Amino acid sequence: MIPRILTVTTLTLLGLGTALAQQAQPTVPPEFELYSMAEITVTADAPQAEVTLITTVTAEDIEAQNARTVAEALATTPGIRVSTGRKNEPNVSIHGFDQSKILVLIDGVPYYETNYGKLDLNQIPTDNIARIDVTKATASVLYGANAMGGVVNIITKKAGDTPHYGGTIEAGDNGLRQYVVTHGQKVGKINYWLSYTHMESDGWDVSGDYEPYEGTIVTKSPSSTTKAVLQGKGRRVNSDVDKDDAWFKVGYEASADSAYWVNLHYLDMTKGMPPATDQVQVFLSTPQFSQFARMPDYRDRGADVDLRQRLSRQLVMKGKLFYHDHKDNYDSYRDETYTQKMARSTFKDFLGGGTVLLESPLGARNTARLSLNYKTDNHQERDDTYLPFAETQSYTGSVGLEDEWKLSERVQAVLGVSYDWFDVSDAERNVLDTSGNLVRQDPLPRPSDSFVNPMAGLTYILSAQSRLFASVAQKSRFPLLQHLYSSKGGNVDLEPEQSTNFLVGYNTLVADTLRVELSGFWYDTKDLISRNSGDPTNLYQNYGEIRMRGIELGAILLASQSLTLRGDFTLNDAGDLSEGHVTNKVLNVPRHKAGVGIQWRLPWFSSRLDLDGTYMDEVFTSLPSAKYPTDPTKKVDSYVLTNARFGIDLVKSLELWTSIRNIGDLDYETDYGFPAPGRTVSVGLSARL
Repeated sequence: MIPRILTVTTLTLLGLGTALAQQAQPTVPPEFELYSMAEITVTADAPQAEVTLITTVTAEDIEAQNARTVAEALATTPGIRVSTGRKNEPNVSIHGFDQSKILVLIDGVPYYETNYGKLDLNQIPTDNIARIDVTKATASVLYGANAMGGVVNIITKKAGDTPHYGGTIEAGDNGLRQYVVTHGQKVGKINYWLSYTHMESDGWDVSGDYEPYEGTIVTKSPSSTTKAVLQGKGRRVNSDVDKDDAWFKVGYEASADSAYWVNLHYLDMTKGMPPATDQVQVFLSTPQFSQFARMPDYRDRGADVDLRQRLSRQLVMKGKLFYHDHKDNYDSYRDETYTQKMARSTFKDFLGGGTVLLESPLGARNTARLSLNYKTDNHQERDDTYLPFAETQSYTGSVGLEDEWKLSERVQAVLGVSYDWFDVSDAERNVLDTSGNLVRQDPLPRPSDSFVNPMAGLTYILSAQSRLFASVAQKSRFPLLQHLYSSKGGNVDLEPEQSTNFLVGYNTLVADTLRVELSGFWYDTKDLISRNSGDPTNLYQNYGEIRMRGIELGAILLASQSLTLRGDFTLNDAGDLSEGHVTNKVLNVPRHKAGVGIQWRLPWFSSRLDLDGTYMDEVFTSLPSAKYPTDPTKKVDSYVLTNARFGIDLVKSLELWTSIRNIGDLDYETDYGFPAPGRTVSVGLSARL
């Protein structure tokens, strides 16, 4: 009954919006300010020259998509692919570099779990977010190590000049319920902002066009194979989620040159993990493990301290200190009924460290910046509750120096270099007998490495509205603790990943209504680390050389005061050039991606219609390699996905809205064997005071 009511409401609102289509003046209340401590620049007086490709996702963009999480907000961003496979966890990739090779920051602070080098971005809600900056190819050396594929900096909100009170209630298919409360205020020189989100859902439905088929359950030790239909029609098996997210920041802003902030967060999630529809593996030997699984605990909490202080007339400092811890439990089940629990494996992580950024003018046309980034990653894991935790710990640091010249009124140049280092201080592994009992804990090799990573960029200002830019950077990515020490696929002989990234681009604003940006990119990547397939027993390995080259085109047209159109296209020609390669195809890199969007403000009832569409080309998710030449070739087909949101202001600051995702109820996959959600409908009420 509820889905039927939601669908009728949605269609009614969309029909009303189409009938009322006329021009209307947009009104955007100043509900919040940008948390400026999040940006890598130290002062507004000396902003960095624009020598690289940066795509910005605004709070308005997020609302237009009804994106509840960071992963959803990034899904339509040019050059980005978001896929979901095992563990019901999104993976965000930029131009083919997966999330573990991207530096994900929240307010300039790294966020990830230390074992896998990435965090579930569906855990991070969007109501606290003012803007997301996606830097591609040639990120500044000031960010520190491991930004090989780019940087995603999530910038949060802080209070503006007037107090803010906000709330959202959303309901949808399959028991979807979301509640959001936000509040921010300035009291003298004190500024604070808080946000709380609760979301729960019984899961989601596959497309009505999905056709069930027989998959296999592969049991090992002893070995057997059983045929079974692992996903039927209707609700996706084991797809429920329940999460709470709380964010709080408070700052003392004495002046433009002196500010101190404390940011706190607590994220807690319970989720099911839908099984692959083609094959699921179950390991019966102790300690047992299964891909029929649930995650009853996925928790992150932490504290960040920010400061900005002018030390002298010529020297400004920005500093950050952070400590985050992460815990998750993974429950394995014997079969698709999820009734007999076999084992519980546990990860306990923490990361802590800090950043110091100094900026000083070296003359009227010259600005120098120096950064120091240092952190420790600690990971403890056990394969079942009867075992002790095995611990690994590493230290990563970076010293970066960047100098920016204004060579003329039209030409700006940037030169930078960083020295990045990595050192494993502790590493051990549980050694078990044939019955799975602990024999001892053995120390493991502790690799260390370092790189010098230079970058250079040049901007030529053609006019007040147009610029050309070009940059080149050497980037590296040290192996993850998972790569080195996983009990199933770890390889302590891995080399760090390296990439030489080239970028050239042009952007212009035509008649104050059309913004166009065109860029070309080229990546030469060596020693790329991959397991190459979903088999958890495959060894991580280095691939000798991967080349990716392509173009990215984006355009935004302000067709009228009420109508905005956007379009983007990305071409990525990727090839495996490694010695002895079995195929020149590359995992998880679509050759083409395209997107379109419409934002239409309608006249009566202060209404708004937002539509977006995304085309994603086919993607290979498993390929044979020199080490595993018999591995199967698997790919997901291309698809076109469309979404819509329509809202009406009932009274000032109170909006009734509805959202439809996957309007055509398309049956598609983003990862092989994992059908994506079919059509989903929700209705919400948002208030802002």
